[in-house]
Amino acid sequence: MAESALKNNGGMTLVEVLVALAITFIIFLGLSDAGLVVLNENIKNSLRDEAVSVAESDVQLVRNIPFANLPISDNTVTFTPPPRMIRGLSASYSVTRSIRYLDPQNRELTVDVVWNRQQKSYSHRVITIVRQR
Repeated sequence: MAESALKNNGGMTLVEVLVALAITFIIFLGLSDAGLVVLNENIKNSLRDEAVSVAESDVQLVRNIPFANLPISDNTVTFTPPPRMIRGLSASYSVTRSIRYLDPQNRELTVDVVWNRQQKSYSHRVITIVRQR
C-alpha cells in the first residue's frame, strides 16, 4: 500500500516546471518585442503628426502675409522652431520655406519639415499656391 501511494503522486516534477517556465519566458519575450515595435511606431506617428502641424502653422503664417509683401524673386529660408514635447520626448524640427515666383498673381509655397529619430531622417512636404486676392 505504501508503494502505490508513492507512484500516484499527482504533482509536477522539477523538470516539468522548468520546461513550462522556459516556454512561458520565450512567449513573453516574443510579445515584449512586438510591444516595443508598436511603441516605436506610435512615437514615429506622433512625431510625424507634429511635423504636419509645424508645416501647417508655417503655411498659415505665409498665407497671412499680404501678397504685396511676398518676395518677387525665388526665396528660400531655413529655420528651427523651438523644440516641442511629444510623449515626454523633446522633438526638434528644421523647416525650409521656399517661395517661388510663378507670375504676378501667383507664388508657389513649399514647406519642408525635417526631423530625426534613432539615426534616421524623416521629412514632410507641403506645396501650395498663394494667389493675389
